[in-house]
Amino acid sequence: MFYFRLIVMISGILSFVLSSPIWANEMGEQNRDKQETVHQIGRVVVTADQGGTKGIAIEPGTTSIDLDTYRGPGHKETIQDILQGIAGVDIQRTTLALSDDRDAVKIRGFGGRRFMVRIDGRPIRNSGGFGDTLVDWTSLSLENVERIEVMRGAHSAVYGETIGGTINIVTKKGGTREDMKPEVVMDADYSSYDTQSYTVRLTGNADSLGYALAGGYRSSDGYLRNSDYEIRGFTGRLSYLFPFDGRLTLGYKISNQDKGLFVVNDPSRSDYDSSYPDIPVDAFGTPYYSGGENFFDRTTQYFDLIFEQPTKLGDWKIHLYKTREDRNQVMNQFFIGDYRKHCWDFIFDDYGWIVQNRVSLFDNHHVTFGFDGKNLYGEYCMHRPPLGPTEADRQKKIEHRAGYIEDSWQINEALNLTLGLRYDYADMDFTAFKGDIDEWSPKSQLTYEFVPGTKGFVYISKAFRVPTWMEYCWMGYSTGENLENETAMEYEVGVSKELGNKNSIQLTYYYYDVDNYIVYNHALNPRAAEMAGRPLSDSLFNANYLRLQGIEAELNFEIFERLGGYINYTYQDYDLGPMRVLEDEARIDVYQLPRHKANLGLEWDPWEDTTIMADIRYVDDRKTSLNKKIDGFVTMDLGLEQSFRNKKLRLKGYITNLFDKEYEEIYLIPAPERTFGINVSYTF
Repeated sequence: MFYFRLIVMISGILSFVLSSPIWANEMGEQNRDKQETVHQIGRVVVTADQGGTKGIAIEPGTTSIDLDTYRGPGHKETIQDILQGIAGVDIQRTTLALSDDRDAVKIRGFGGRRFMVRIDGRPIRNSGGFGDTLVDWTSLSLENVERIEVMRGAHSAVYGETIGGTINIVTKKGGTREDMKPEVVMDADYSSYDTQSYTVRLTGNADSLGYALAGGYRSSDGYLRNSDYEIRGFTGRLSYLFPFDGRLTLGYKISNQDKGLFVVNDPSRSDYDSSYPDIPVDAFGTPYYSGGENFFDRTTQYFDLIFEQPTKLGDWKIHLYKTREDRNQVMNQFFIGDYRKHCWDFIFDDYGWIVQNRVSLFDNHHVTFGFDGKNLYGEYCMHRPPLGPTEADRQKKIEHRAGYIEDSWQINEALNLTLGLRYDYADMDFTAFKGDIDEWSPKSQLTYEFVPGTKGFVYISKAFRVPTWMEYCWMGYSTGENLENETAMEYEVGVSKELGNKNSIQLTYYYYDVDNYIVYNHALNPRAAEMAGRPLSDSLFNANYLRLQGIEAELNFEIFERLGGYINYTYQDYDLGPMRVLEDEARIDVYQLPRHKANLGLEWDPWEDTTIMADIRYVDDRKTSLNKKIDGFVTMDLGLEQSFRNKKLRLKGYITNLFDKEYEEIYLIPAPERTFGINVSYTF
């Protein structure tokens, strides 16, 4: 059946590609003259103005968002706010007001365990996984971000340890102006629920020293009961350009968060508060109740040192980094017949490095090779009355090493073949489990330009990821003893086509065959399995396979000079293989995944310095692991922006969820009602 679908898809793509070749050639040549160069190193796509609208550029396998030119109707505070409108990406938040701390982003049906987030190429995913907090999305604020690159799939040997894809956040490094005049951008935003946001960014240079400094403050009362938050952040980058063309960059980012944990608000309970939306007990895996403390404090820090040096023997890059996360969580929970105060304190820190070189051979081979490694450390203290405290001193938990090579061979003007090979090795050292795993992952990418501006591409690759701390040592049990390596074969075919100036379209079909897919039992943790006399392998195990396929269609368009936008559509479906427990006990990424999803963004300039923006989002019905239905929804956000003083001063008013649609991104947790906001920014 798969091969039949693949043949049908290829036939349709070829018909699309070969239609109107003369028109495509003419429009492609016009667009090529106006585009700036696109540089690709591995799967890192660096684009200037590609002709797309709203700062969105689409390339085979990659969608890039330029934050300096991207505009939307609402106020975007974190990376996940931007990702909401990207094909193949699903956002499933329990609260949209930033008090959420769940695995909220999925790429092609895979959650945070199966894709990688990076800052300037280095990984930031926390391998601990306690409470599904693999990525601290709240810390990924936008005040010092230059560009976001969404690379779907695992077709790069350079970017490993992923199945679903990679999100690379490219930061601002500083200016290079001869007059050394700094740029200051100030932004303030106020919206419903007393939600406030203030940011300041300073960018400039002093001779060869570039600097990019940014600070921000965010707070809100929240719209769910006990979902208030207060967040402070700072990001700094110093970059020095040496006379011998080498560049040294020092980076530091910190996010300090004080967030309330929203609680049960059930009309059947005596502590019900009708001023907040209803939240039944069934909405939680482990409920939090009013009448006690429920809060979440976290400080996340990112440290970076990067040295880049072009030489006759290639372009070298050495990247040293460190991440530290301090987390304190207090919950009022019902346990063994009484409400009790539970406290969790965690410290995760990791140290890593990347050594990479990119060299050109024979004018048509561009070879990238390198090594990377990371050591994860962790310590924790948990108090769960009446069980007593559980503590663990700081210890190295996972040691990960990898090597890779990737050759991009420009066979002729139209045909490019990229072949790569990656080797990963990980050594786990937990109290309950000790062991190591390794895997080879070959990669291949074939791109052919049929006519100028029209490319077809076929990717076939093997993917691998290192399981997380929680998978190998869940609740201190040796759950990793029964796990097989989770690998995947990924197949992708598509076509991208330029349709003249500021118009481009891309169509992609993908099929993933994941072997030994790791599954949690949401109804039976290891301690519960032990108490029930069931084997430990009933709590965490491998399903035989997960097969996932989908279609992504993306279009950037300009109807006329003052009206443009983007539209994308995603179809996705899956088949889960046999496993050792009933399916309604399984917790897997693809549950609550919509089969159909679409986004439409419009930007209209009716008058000089006036812009009207609208985003429309459609999400299909979904089902939970217990086969409960979540209704589909359509929402619309609307914004009006007026610029003054040669666009240095911008004033915007906006409405999110314009038609006050009642909907859920996560089962039984209502999304916000219609909200209003105002934003002002000034550039000095």
